[in-house]
Amino acid sequence: MFFKSLQFKMIVIFFVFVLVSIVAVGAFSVVKMEQVYYRGFVEEMVNTISSFGINIGTVNEQDIYEGVNQEVLRKENLKKIYNNFSAYFSLNRISRSGKILDKDNNILFSSTDNSLSEESLQCIKNAKMSSLQYATSQGDKNSNYLFAYVIKDDVSPDDSIEYIILIEQSKEYIQNQLNEVRVIYGTVIIIISFITIVVSMVFASNITRPIDVLTREAKKIAQGDIDQVRFPDKNKAGYEISKLIETFSGMTSQIKNNLNEIYSEKNKLETILLHLTDGVLAFNLNGEMIHVNLIAKKIFQVKGHETFEEIFHKYKIDINMEKIIYLDDWTSSEQMVNIGDTYVNMFFAPFRDEKDRASGIIVVVQDITKQAKLDDMRKEFVANVSHELKTPLTSIKTYTETLLEQELDEESNRKFLNVILTEANRMTRLVSDLLQLTKFDYKKVAWHKIDFDLPELVKQICEKHKIQADAKNQILDCFVTANVPLVNADRDGIEQVITNILMNSIKYTKEGGNIKVYVGSVHDDAYIKIIDNGIGIPKEDLPRVFERFYRVDKARSREMGGTGLGLPIAKEIIEANGGSIVMNSELGKGTEVIMKVPLKQL
Repeated sequence: MFFKSLQFKMIVIFFVFVLVSIVAVGAFSVVKMEQVYYRGFVEEMVNTISSFGINIGTVNEQDIYEGVNQEVLRKENLKKIYNNFSAYFSLNRISRSGKILDKDNNILFSSTDNSLSEESLQCIKNAKMSSLQYATSQGDKNSNYLFAYVIKDDVSPDDSIEYIILIEQSKEYIQNQLNEVRVIYGTVIIIISFITIVVSMVFASNITRPIDVLTREAKKIAQGDIDQVRFPDKNKAGYEISKLIETFSGMTSQIKNNLNEIYSEKNKLETILLHLTDGVLAFNLNGEMIHVNLIAKKIFQVKGHETFEEIFHKYKIDINMEKIIYLDDWTSSEQMVNIGDTYVNMFFAPFRDEKDRASGIIVVVQDITKQAKLDDMRKEFVANVSHELKTPLTSIKTYTETLLEQELDEESNRKFLNVILTEANRMTRLVSDLLQLTKFDYKKVAWHKIDFDLPELVKQICEKHKIQADAKNQILDCFVTANVPLVNADRDGIEQVITNILMNSIKYTKEGGNIKVYVGSVHDDAYIKIIDNGIGIPKEDLPRVFERFYRVDKARSREMGGTGLGLPIAKEIIEANGGSIVMNSELGKGTEVIMKVPLKQL
């Protein structure tokens, strides 16, 4: 990228250097101009006071003889001073104004109506304390330059009699001048910045162009186009660049001698790793990772250059690298471990260099998660089927033996035979459900999809099972929320699913409970929603309710005659017809089941 290049950095450095220099000179010039103007104001005031020869207490002998009042004389002198005030101090009411005050800072004469500011009072205070009898204040950007001068009464024996001349100079003029200077400097900065960028780009380009050529040719080498490499004439380059070109030429010649062999080996290795479905990791003797393929990265979540110990100790895999490398009789070179939800089989083997010395260790990782889970499911399935068959068979065997060995009265015989029939029916249902699931697994179910009225079907199912609900004093209501179009699905299959879910609601809702069935349509689907206020399902069991043979409460389910296959069968039927089934539940509050069936396509 250009912004990371040497050329860009040189341009930026040159531009910043010039810009900072100009800005620094400009800022210094502006500050110095303001200081010069301020010093000029102060010098003007001091010189004016000196040439003015101010004295308010001097009287001649004639005045003394005639008994002239000193206070009247002072006021006369002050009035004379003020009459010459504007001329001596160049007062113009706009940019410069003046005041004469008594010792208590009361304004006696003023060229403006402005009152005294805090800064003016501070300046007067400083003048009274100064041995020079005057003080100045530069103020901030928006205030005035101030000059305060204390007039002493040299004749009166009362040293406390004094007056103050206060001159205020507006900064507006100098600020306007400074703003003009700033505008000029801004314009100069823009022009010089443009010139600087152009000059620096040309200058940097002359330096970096040979390096760019070498970089481009080096990329050709890296890409394998070594025969297309053309270096610039080193005689036309500077000394350092010519030495670099010479070095590159020698390197290129050396690479050409071995490139074919390197490419051959590289292609072999890449082909092997590309088609390898197992993870491969390689470590040197220090335990540092020197190779890892994508499969291994995914399995072990490798993000950087982790070490052997960091990777395997992170997953608490008990393996010792030194034993694998140095002990030939160590037999535990293969391990099967569980990493999160993944099951892997790892094979550890040392590799050696051309002198048969140990160079490191290779780890081959096989993902056997599917096999492990299938094996666990198979074991669990066999165990569940065995248990489900064993229970009714045990009952049938026990009651049959009792009938054969004992002579019972007719009522007992009938009772025992009813138990045998119930258990046989239970086995029949279980075998029937298993056969149906087997057909689903092997895609051997022939679906007869037709267009039919779903609300009418749901009403018939609710009416049919209202007897069971009434037997438990339950309220079973069916609502059709809108005009639902025809659906396209296997009618018998959908009826089986709705019946199964409704029977579960009746079965697991206590006496006096409420069961509500809603039918409606959303977008391209019709839906059936069955809500009850039954016993509910714990949150942790919800994700597994559609697994085969999974029961939330195994003892209670078997007591109520369930096989644990009703919901898995319902899910298979609904999904095979292009629909979906979702269950929401809260323990102790009830369950909601939502089934969707696709509408007829127009």
